Amino acid sequence: MTQLPKSLLIAVLVLVAGCDVLNTRDVEGTRGRGARAFDPYSSAASGAIALSLLYFNGCAMLPSGEAVSAGSLVLDDYPTECQSLNGGIPLQAPAPPTARIQVTPGVSYFLREFSAVDTVFNVHTNYNDRHGPAFWMRKQSRFKELDWTGVSIGRDEWTNDSDVNFQRETYFENAAWMLSLDDTLTLEVLDADGEVRTTTVYNRTDFLSESPTTGRTRASWTVTDVGRPRFPGDPTVNPLPGTEPLYKTIIKTSFSGSTNPFKSFTMPQLTGEGVIRITWSLLPKSPFLFPVTFAPEAERPATCYSLDADGLATEEQVPCGFGLEQAVRLGRPSNGRFFMPGEAVNFVVSLRDGEGHGLHPKELMPSYNAFLAEESNGVAYFNEYMQTAYRDASASESGFKVVGPLHALQVSRGSYDLPYFSFPLQSDPRFYLPPGANRISGGGDALPPTTYSVPLPGNAQPGTYAILLKGHRSFMGERLNRLDPFFFQVGQEQPTSYPGRVGNCQVCHNGVNSLSNVHHGLSVDHVEACKSCHVEEGVGYLPDVIHRVHINSRKYNQNKGDCTLCHLTRESALWPSQMTCDGCHVQSHGTEYFDLRFAPFQNTPNAYGNCAQSCHVVTPPAEHILPPR
Repeated sequence: MTQLPKSLLIAVLVLVAGCDVLNTRDVEGTRGRGARAFDPYSSAASGAIALSLLYFNGCAMLPSGEAVSAGSLVLDDYPTECQSLNGGIPLQAPAPPTARIQVTPGVSYFLREFSAVDTVFNVHTNYNDRHGPAFWMRKQSRFKELDWTGVSIGRDEWTNDSDVNFQRETYFENAAWMLSLDDTLTLEVLDADGEVRTTTVYNRTDFLSESPTTGRTRASWTVTDVGRPRFPGDPTVNPLPGTEPLYKTIIKTSFSGSTNPFKSFTMPQLTGEGVIRITWSLLPKSPFLFPVTFAPEAERPATCYSLDADGLATEEQVPCGFGLEQAVRLGRPSNGRFFMPGEAVNFVVSLRDGEGHGLHPKELMPSYNAFLAEESNGVAYFNEYMQTAYRDASASESGFKVVGPLHALQVSRGSYDLPYFSFPLQSDPRFYLPPGANRISGGGDALPPTTYSVPLPGNAQPGTYAILLKGHRSFMGERLNRLDPFFFQVGQEQPTSYPGRVGNCQVCHNGVNSLSNVHHGLSVDHVEACKSCHVEEGVGYLPDVIHRVHINSRKYNQNKGDCTLCHLTRESALWPSQMTCDGCHVQSHGTEYFDLRFAPFQNTPNAYGNCAQSCHVVTPPAEHILPPR
């Protein structure tokens, strides 16, 4: 088995016309997608349910990575055999799929995400040949009918996954289909006889997210599990001892985050089997088919749980509803007011649907095998194959992290020696079930606990700490990501808050485009908590990721040299590093600091360090607009 890589608090009174994402036609001025404007997390109170459609190598796929069967339907354009992501990397031979997509008739849905991938492993293995991957994309892949005019080699990117383990990804960019703004997605729901029962047309501009930085639209060639290049332009692959390089060529089209709150449709009142068909105007002859089963709400089995007065599951079982809510029941500190340094913080996690039903029993969560078999009430766990093969960034990283105090949070500067407490110390959360749990003897059937204990260090700083819960659920076509903070005090009763060095996200990210509805689902009020996980590049170093997403966005039309919109203090904009600056200025110093870029994370100096103290702080870059002193 090849080793797999690891995977803003200020209110403003201005409206920035340069942010296209503000054009949501939300005349009622409501926030989110609620009963009037559709909040995906509002469940039954929402105007519509968030539908997610995933496609992999010719077949529909569940968010768990399992391929979807056509059932008893005879679909000429749908394979009888599909590749499952869960058989390992490289992919195993195709086999008859068994999974099903269930949807609820009579319920209003809106298309929140459409993602389709075509990928091959260990086919283009010539380390110095970029023609082979490009030829496959343009002439042989399932996306060969797209308009590839103008395609060029773009960013050639190295990522450090574990100090000695690197990956290189070469992007193919600027193809006509990538730059298109007038294409559409036509969604049709068909009954078992192939009759179209409802139709909705989405414009590509109806979707907020398609950035490759967040794992969405891309065409690239990657080699993983290799050593760093010895010098700029090194033509030799440097394999790691005992590990074979893994080569992957991928095309992914992914549009997510619906920005039109009124473009929804009612799932037809049908039973049995049917099909959801997506026809992309750029591929009019090759529609994407998603076989579905219409499962009436009245027939849902009672697999969720009623909650007691403490918000924990009872033994009474009830049918599940849509949505995802997370809750924490915090243990009482010994002095009854706040926790003390050295004391253990005990808490119970409770995952619920939007109607307040428990998704799991009081003491245990579902197993990994139950997740793969769609028997977990939608609770999803970390699936490294979705990360590796589907490039689905943070698709199922369910778990928690404990950090604090909030006022001490800052981005990492090339070290795990942080000025705040973090558990776990590394970037990843403490997963309910760790990557690869299903490959350990009995691990696939292991039931993770709901009760956890995190000891505070003896020198813990006083202030407000947070338990950050990261949750994922897929249920009846709905797929939700959510990140919620739960606060407690350490060493004092007086609360403390975030540093307030960055913010203003809500200038653009409001309404249907609010951060609560994007990516992890973390509210704008707590955006400074992002830095506690995005510590280094293996999981996306925060300054690099944020800059890269916005500098390349066609929807963010602000002056991209104006740092004052997001940076609230001058200090926060004058701690640049090679890693930070390269997010916008690719190879800003050429190859002058080549070796620094590949230095281990804990080494000093490294690419995360403040290389600008003697340069840019003294003479700030003239092309940037910085906050005043």
